[in-house]
Amino acid sequence: MEQGKRTYYEMLAAIIFQLIVIAIVCALISGEYVMFPVSVIAGGAVAMGILRNMMKSIDIALDLDSETARKYGRRQAIVRITLMGLILCVAFYFKEYVEPWGVCLGIFTLKFSAYLQPFTHKCFEKIMKRRIKDK
Repeated sequence: MEQGKRTYYEMLAAIIFQLIVIAIVCALISGEYVMFPVSVIAGGAVAMGILRNMMKSIDIALDLDSETARKYGRRQAIVRITLMGLILCVAFYFKEYVEPWGVCLGIFTLKFSAYLQPFTHKCFEKIMKRRIKDK
């Protein structure tokens, strides 16, 4: 499970990096210097929570038998999709307080972090090699 934890932290780092970049770029483009970055960070917090749920779900599913693990995995996937949809609906309902598209972009950082994970893994490996070499 050590590899799973490493992947989790790499994806977490990718989400945080993307949140910073998206918040700055979209704030400059939209001219909303407070609401848009806060909305992106709120969506990113949801993405981090969903990533944490995925990590826990995988850990639990590994301890179950095959059929039970399959059912549990499907149920957790439905919970995560429902949660994302609910958060987006709430964001659009309260659009005078948050920017719904910022929340949406923040949530999508989870998907983008999965695509960036090989690159992030290489960066983490270089950092770890450098730390070992310095010692």
